[in-house]
Amino acid sequence: MRAVFGALAVLAVLAVITMCCAFSGTASAAPKVTYWTWGPSHWRHQDFKPYDEDSKRTHNSQWNNQNWKPQDWIAQRHDGENLLRSFYAAGILHDQYSERGVLVLEIGPAFYMLGGQDRRRVTQTVDEVYQVTASRPNGMFMLHDSRSKKPIGAYTRYGLQMQ
Repeated sequence: MRAVFGALAVLAVLAVITMCCAFSGTASAAPKVTYWTWGPSHWRHQDFKPYDEDSKRTHNSQWNNQNWKPQDWIAQRHDGENLLRSFYAAGILHDQYSERGVLVLEIGPAFYMLGGQDRRRVTQTVDEVYQVTASRPNGMFMLHDSRSKKPIGAYTRYGLQMQ
C-alpha cells in the first residue's frame, strides 16, 4: 500500500514538472492572436478622448491654460440679463431668492448635465452679472436643488464649492 502511494506521489511530481516545462514556452508578453479574442489591429488608435475634463489630471491645474472670462459669454447675448434668461429657459437655472438674509440660486435639472468646468462658468457668470461677491466683504450665494430644495453648494470669491 505504501509503495502505491509513493509511486503516485512520484508520478504527480513528474506530471507537475512536465506541465511546467510544456507551458513555459507560451509565457511571453507578445500579443497572441487567437480565434477567441480581438486581433492586435483592434487596439490601435484607442486614444480618443470624448470628454473635455481629463480625469488623470488634478482639478486645481486642469484648466490652467483656459483664458475664459464671463464677459466672453455676456458679449454673445449683448448683456448679462439676456444671458441669464437663456440659462433659465434652458433649465440650467430655476429661481433666485433670499432666504433669511442668504442669497439662494436654485439650480435646474440641466445644471447637472453640465461638466464641472461649465458649472463653474455658469455660477461665475451669475456672480459677474449681480456682483454678489464684490458687493460685500464675504459675499456669497448658496445653490439649492430646484426639486428637493436642499443646498448642494455655494459660490464665494474663491469659486464654486459643490457638496
